[in-house]
This record gives sequence, structure tokens and C-alpha cells, in this order.
Amino acid sequence: LQEVDWRAVGLEGFGRPDGYLERQLKRWSDQLERTIPHTRPLPVMENVKDWLRARIPESPAPTIVHGDYKLDNVMFDPNSARAIAVLDWEMSTIGDPLADLGWMLTYWPDPTDHASGGVIASMSAAEGWLTRREMIDRYERRTGRAMRDFPFYQAFALFKLAIIMEGSYSRFVRGQADDPLFAGMKELVPALADAAWSVCGSASSR
Repeated sequence: LQEVDWRAVGLEGFGRPDGYLERQLKRWSDQLERTIPHTRPLPVMENVKDWLRARIPESPAPTIVHGDYKLDNVMFDPNSARAIAVLDWEMSTIGDPLADLGWMLTYWPDPTDHASGGVIASMSAAEGWLTRREMIDRYERRTGRAMRDFPFYQAFALFKLAIIMEGSYSRFVRGQADDPLFAGMKELVPALADAAWSVCGSASSR
């Protein structure tokens, strides 16, 4: 997907590549500010937001960004491991390709996970899947994009996911939804926030 020449296929007006990360951080920070008055204080999320704001990296050359890229949104040929379609394009744009990688790996568990990641999963951590580190190394080899700033993208993905789920919890708290899954966000969102802050801490200590 990221190898598609988005200019050649007529997508020059599809998004604004410049300032993508800054706009994304502002968008989701604003969403958090609108949500927490209806739920509860989330001080760890404030810490993550400040850490991200102080460390926005220089983006690589822009590509198509799916916005919700993960195994759940990829269709495979039933007779092979070949991907044949990518689904759910409502958040797609042109921007920083590492945002999609960070988002996908948020759902990519490792067998050795503790608090630092793997809070949400698209699949089991069974034997046979590459680890997150192996995925990152493979991506770097295939694309030539340096992974030195990748903790930012991991932390931002967890930050964004926590805000989306806090929005769902807000709907439950306000009586706009009675899905038991939304009720579970009471514990899950702080766990995501802690996982994001753990990524920040690990990156800062290097």
C-alpha cells in the first residue's frame, strides 16, 4: 500500500502531507479534552500528550495512510497468505507512513508482553507470528525508513486508541450505549494509557 505512487494515481488532493503528525496530535488531544469532562480525569494521558508534543519527529516521505491498518481490516486469499484487499478506508489520507505501522503493531502482541504493549490484539500470540521487533526490523529492511523515532509512533498509536475507547466509555456513562464492551473501557483505557507511558519512559531512558 505504501509503495503506491499516490500522485500518479490521482490522489494529490486527497490529503495534506505537510504537518500530518502535528495535526493528528492536535486532533486527538482536542478529542480527549472534549471527552474527559463526561468520564474521569486521566492524568497519565496528559503526561503522554506532553511527551509526544515535545518529540514530534521529522516524517519520512508521505504515502497513503490507511488510518486503521491492522489484520482485522485485511482480506487474504483463503488458499494462500496473499493479501487481496484492505478494508475500512474512512480515516485514510496522505501522510506519515510510520503512523500506520505504529497503529498495526499496537494490535500485534508478543508472547513476552507485560505492561509495555499488546493490550489489544488482532490475533493470538501463538507461535509462528513474527514478534513486534521482527516486524519493525523487516519493515526497515523493506522500506529503508529508519526506526530511530519509532517509540513516538508506538506511544501515539496507544494514545489515539485510548482516546477512541474513552469516547465509547463516555457514551456508556451518559446512557447513550449499553454495550458491555463499552463498560469495560473503564479499566481498559487506563491500561492503554499506562502502556503508552511505559513506551515513553523506555524511549526516554535510552
